[in-house]
Amino acid sequence: MTDITENKRPVEINRPTPRYPLMIVGGFVFLCLAAVVYLSAQNAAWATLVIAVFASAAAVAYAYFSSIGRPAALEHRLDWQPALTDVQKQNLALEVEGIAAALQQEPWESTDLFMAYVVAEDLALRQLQQEHAAPMIRHLQIGGTPFDALIIKPDELICVEVSFVVASDLRQDKVDSMLKKTGTVRRFLAAQKLDVELKLLIVVVTQLTPEDVADLRSKLTEKRFPDSPVNIDIHFLDFEELQRTFMSQSE
Repeated sequence: MTDITENKRPVEINRPTPRYPLMIVGGFVFLCLAAVVYLSAQNAAWATLVIAVFASAAAVAYAYFSSIGRPAALEHRLDWQPALTDVQKQNLALEVEGIAAALQQEPWESTDLFMAYVVAEDLALRQLQQEHAAPMIRHLQIGGTPFDALIIKPDELICVEVSFVVASDLRQDKVDSMLKKTGTVRRFLAAQKLDVELKLLIVVVTQLTPEDVADLRSKLTEKRFPDSPVNIDIHFLDFEELQRTFMSQSE
């Protein structure tokens, strides 16, 4: 896992909006309680019952008006769109070409590479959603910037990029593209005044020997991402293990 410290944006302080309905309800409850206290000398049992009723009403009113003032969840404030079909096709072609080059094959000589990447990406995102247990949107764009997926947490956005690796290295053009896209999204969120943490999660699906995986891990360190605008996590998943988890038939 690689963590790269980012500069924090200054906190924006906005003057809270007066909650006039809550003030009115509070004043009404106060007057009622004052009347009850006055009457308590005449009938203590009746006064106790009325106090309990008004206290319950006050608690319900406070909870209701507090919920009105609570900001909407992040997933409802975030402006996102589905990734364009042509963009998805282009990204898929680049990934398949990268796999073919590593295997010294022609990219489209068969559909095997195409299907392998589609399955690897799908299973990796399934596993990721199981681990995070948070809303996840696949193949979307934020501010015109596409990602394989986005995980939305209450105060954090995790941009997900999946790469299927059959050699002990990750393409440099892929690394450069991911860093550029996260930088664009960070500026977009700042323009939208969404003060949330932004993280890049690189999911590396491997079909390698344990020795090659260890070699790949040694190459994907902080030195590989010197100019990252956000924190980075790298998650390694084995393709065969994913298939056993999600595709094996139960006996």
